[in-house]
Amino acid sequence: MNIIVTTSSFPRDKDDYKARWILELGQEFLNEGLIPSILCPHVAGSKAYEVIDGIEVYRFRYAPERYESLGYGNFLPHEKYSSRIGVLIQYCFNSILIASMLFFMFLSLHKLRKKKNAELIFSNWAFPAGLVSAVYRQISGVPSVLKVYGTDLVFLKRFKLGSLGKYILNKHDSVIAISDYTKDYALSFGADSDKISVFPVGSNYPIIHPQVSLDYFKGKWGISGRPVIFTVHRLIPLKGTSFLIRAMSKIVAVHPDALLVIGGEGPERNMLESLTISNHLEHNVLFAGLVPNEELPLFYEACDVYVIPSITDKWGNAEGLGMPALEAMSYGKPVVGFDSGGPSMTINDGSNGFKVPEKDWEAMADKIILLLSDPVLRNKIGVTGKSIFNNEYRWNKVGQRYAEVLNNAVKG
Repeated sequence: MNIIVTTSSFPRDKDDYKARWILELGQEFLNEGLIPSILCPHVAGSKAYEVIDGIEVYRFRYAPERYESLGYGNFLPHEKYSSRIGVLIQYCFNSILIASMLFFMFLSLHKLRKKKNAELIFSNWAFPAGLVSAVYRQISGVPSVLKVYGTDLVFLKRFKLGSLGKYILNKHDSVIAISDYTKDYALSFGADSDKISVFPVGSNYPIIHPQVSLDYFKGKWGISGRPVIFTVHRLIPLKGTSFLIRAMSKIVAVHPDALLVIGGEGPERNMLESLTISNHLEHNVLFAGLVPNEELPLFYEACDVYVIPSITDKWGNAEGLGMPALEAMSYGKPVVGFDSGGPSMTINDGSNGFKVPEKDWEAMADKIILLLSDPVLRNKIGVTGKSIFNNEYRWNKVGQRYAEVLNNAVKG
């Protein structure tokens, strides 16, 4: 069965990590006998058409190339600007680009659906792709399934678009939420609960790179023989990195050689570096920058504790699931996070990790200290987390459930 997968964000090339789970899900569709074609926006440097890992990717144009950045860091301006004025100005400009994207996504969807004789549309994020597929479902009658992540629904609610959100959610034949937190948010719009299933984003982790010695890797990064705390994400307010740095000031009092490795880039980096210096933590915090795909598994393997310090930001956004934390679990690493958003539902306190009250960095420090001080507890929690990951989050477990929903939507 041919299907069209629409999305506003997708890897820009075969080596890009951006929204890579959509490509991985496409590969699982192939394993389940579905033939996906990806429809996504063009971005500077990407190809209009290519085949990645056996999956056809079609990228549509919607603006001069220099402005085609929606879905790659500019769709949600709060990820780029911290001031409300900056966010407002960017939203005004984005509104023009969004209107163009909606129009050309709709046209491209119709052309591609005809070309492939596709029997179903599978959309990622309620807006903008979900709006396009909802309208297309109403006009064409082609069955459609929507996957929601959380930030897309917060976006609609923030701009008082509750009625539009309800329309989008209820016009699709089925809705997949990536966590119970995201499902609850969808229900707050008046979505039909009978249509909503909860499936996480899957993963192919753990990935092992035997050609690279872990000892060599640790030596390269200067982390040999040190207790290592790892986190990786965009450096934006939502991710709560500043609270983790503050926690390090308490952690080093007990473990002076502890090292926090922060992977990722973003607009908060300068502020976070200044915070590190003001707390005299230069010896204990390492900014690794953008972590290459081939090195990310090695960081997971090298760390003792993984931390996901995400919070609910001032715009109302919260982490929908927190995939890196799950990837760390696949390596048998205990996870510590705040009781916020999706991670609060994936961390079973005391089982696969610990969760503490949101923004309580001292409580977070206490749990990290406990894990660093007790290797037996650390190993026990890590083993439990790995078992949970293998049973609930690996693609070979999750992919079948997605395929079942899609097949049922076509059958009616």
